[in-house]
Amino acid sequence: MIATGGAADGAADGAADEHAGGTAGGDDRGASLRGPVAGTALLFAANGAIFGAIVPRLPDLKDALELGPAVFGLAMACYPAGALVGGLFAPALLRRRSDGAVAVATMVLASLVAALIGLSPVVGVFAGLLLLFGLCDALTDVAMNAHGIRVQLRHGRSLINRFHAVWSLGAVLGAAGGSVAAGAGAPVVGQMSAAGVVCALAVLAAYPLRLGPGAAEDRSGRDLDRDPGPAATAVPPAAAPHRRIPGGGMLLLLVAFGLLASCAAIVEDFAQTWSALYLREVAVAGAGLAGLGFIAVQGAQLVGRITGDRLVDGFGAAHVGRMGGGCVVMGAGAALIASFALDGPALLAVLLAGFALAGWGIATVIPGAMVGADSVPGLTPGTGLAVLNWVMRLGFLASPPLVGLIAEHAGMRWTVIPMLAGGVLITMLAGPLLGRSGQGRTDQTHTGQAHTDQGPSDHRQELRA
Repeated sequence: MIATGGAADGAADGAADEHAGGTAGGDDRGASLRGPVAGTALLFAANGAIFGAIVPRLPDLKDALELGPAVFGLAMACYPAGALVGGLFAPALLRRRSDGAVAVATMVLASLVAALIGLSPVVGVFAGLLLLFGLCDALTDVAMNAHGIRVQLRHGRSLINRFHAVWSLGAVLGAAGGSVAAGAGAPVVGQMSAAGVVCALAVLAAYPLRLGPGAAEDRSGRDLDRDPGPAATAVPPAAAPHRRIPGGGMLLLLVAFGLLASCAAIVEDFAQTWSALYLREVAVAGAGLAGLGFIAVQGAQLVGRITGDRLVDGFGAAHVGRMGGGCVVMGAGAALIASFALDGPALLAVLLAGFALAGWGIATVIPGAMVGADSVPGLTPGTGLAVLNWVMRLGFLASPPLVGLIAEHAGMRWTVIPMLAGGVLITMLAGPLLGRSGQGRTDQTHTGQAHTDQGPSDHRQELRA
């Protein structure tokens, strides 16, 4: 996630100040990046909002299409299936167009596709739209995170958890709007059309704010951010990353980061796909309350991501990751036990508290895994993130059918079991992976490999907040 330790942080801050030309240069750099920071935040907020908008309406779509839990789970799996395909094309697309241009274009497409989901007349159309939505979202995900990391590296302070906090804020606002619409009996198509238009307009507003011409891309969106700056001249040409396909231990490391992110994604998928159904069927919550499960997870993630950088600075990435995995286990376990022991408002309150605890637990796991994958040396821009994204989408692909089968054969209350297993794996993997990621950036601080004028995957250091 982010570098920890006083000596490493001091060296990192010194390298940042030296490269920026002193504290005055650092202040000028931060001021010059206000637009890109705001544009990146708009991208993350819009991406979260379009997800949040549809979550409270999934039970309505399931009922309208007359789907059982297992079939509904298979249909929902088309979203990660499309994302897997999109992830394969992300590195090639980012080699031809800059991350800012790709993120804006694909997010506009994703917003328009999401607006059409409410029009699905049969399950085949519903599944097809989810497939296309997943493809666009995977490209958006890789591109906007690459852009966010590049903005962070130019800024000289940790921003990635805050960008993901903005994603959670957008998701909470989108889900709140969807819940209000569901409680008022508004048609799904009208609500999703409005959400799609709003998100598309927000993303278009971010386009002129991205890292702009002369720094990142020309007017056609071609990346110009490959010309090494003064700091890059000290690096031997042989050290420049050039591999497009990771191999051997590098690939295994990226897969491990992807597995860590997938464990956190199980919690996100439950919140997005199943939490509304869980509250309706287990807690017998009304349509207007069913979206509270997603809001609880994303609201807790928002808090966790806002405070995440300071926690990691204070306690270390590995410790925070293990603590987060424990919170996932406790939250999911509390929900399972409460589903047998309680009912009525008490059950609803414990379920929401358990979901919130699990959401807080994964708050920094996915951002940390993304920074770790992007920090693997020897890869072309976007490759590490694309591999992690692809592995994470495999988890998204497996989760909905698995949870659907559990709901079909064991009952909805048992669908939190995959979250329990994911929490255990996070606890086991966070130490060696997030600890290794932080150590790698510390080592690079001492070797002077902090370059703030190259592409997102050409950088191998993240400075402390």
